[in-house]
Formats: sequence, structure tokens, C-alpha cells
Amino acid sequence: MHTEQDFEQILAEWERSIYYHIRKLHIIDAEGDFYAEGLFALWQAHRTYNPEAGEFSTYAHWKIRNALIDQIRRENTRQDRENCFVEEIIHGEGFIWEDELVDTYLWEQVKKLLTANQWKWVCHRIIHSRSVAETARMEGVTQDAVKNWGRHARNKLKHYRHLL
Repeated sequence: MHTEQDFEQILAEWERSIYYHIRKLHIIDAEGDFYAEGLFALWQAHRTYNPEAGEFSTYAHWKIRNALIDQIRRENTRQDRENCFVEEIIHGEGFIWEDELVDTYLWEQVKKLLTANQWKWVCHRIIHSRSVAETARMEGVTQDAVKNWGRHARNKLKHYRHLL
């Protein structure tokens, strides 16, 4: 049976390995999401390690590296979906882009479907093409909060697409 105290000792010894893999994979981890993923992978390695299968060091490195690679893939997939969604909105029928969006009726309908924060995401990210970091700074929230607004807005808009 593994204890919490055992893991604290493992973490003290292995935390540098998490950072090593983050650097080795050229990950920019401003929000700490990848560190958290590596930490979780280390914890899983600690909980599931079988001494008969080989060395803990080999297993832990494998678990951390693969967890980080999986997180990269998830982030890339999420970003690809977001980009496709934005492209679909920008190039969809009924939208005219110049300096400002001309189809105000449609945006009013979109706004009615969303919460205040989800609408902020649409305004910043889609209408004004601002980055997540810029949006977070302007709204005084974390980047994770902005990402969460976007996730919920996209889901809601996909659900109500037929009404727009």
C-alpha cells in the first residue's frame, strides 16, 4: 500500500524530471497545466508501479513523458477545433467582415444565447481576434477562465447552430 508520505518523498526526488520532460518537449507551460499533468503521471506511476516489471525510474520517465505528449495532442486538437469554429463563423453565410461586423442582428441573436462571460469570449476572440492572454488581461481573469468561457460558448453555439 502506497502512502501519501511515500509520494511526497517521490515528488521531492522526481519533480526535476517533470520539468526536464517539459523542457525536452519544448513546452511553454505558462499556466502550469503541463506540470500538473506530469505531476499526475508521477502519482499514477507511484500508485501502479510493479517492481517485477522493471525499474521505477524507467517506468516513471515513460509515464511522465507520455502524459505530456498526450496533453500536447489534446491541446492541439482543442486548438484545431477552436480555429475551425472561428473560421466557420467568420466565413459562414450572413457574415460580412470589414472594419466592423455588419450583421448586428445575428450577433444580437448570438448574444441572447450566451452568458455575459461567454459573450465576452465571442467579442474578444472572434469579433476582435484577441488572444486568450490579452482577453484575460483585459477582463482581469485567468487565461483558464477565458478558455472555459470559450469552451462553454462553443458548445452552446454548436447546440443552437440551427437557430442562427
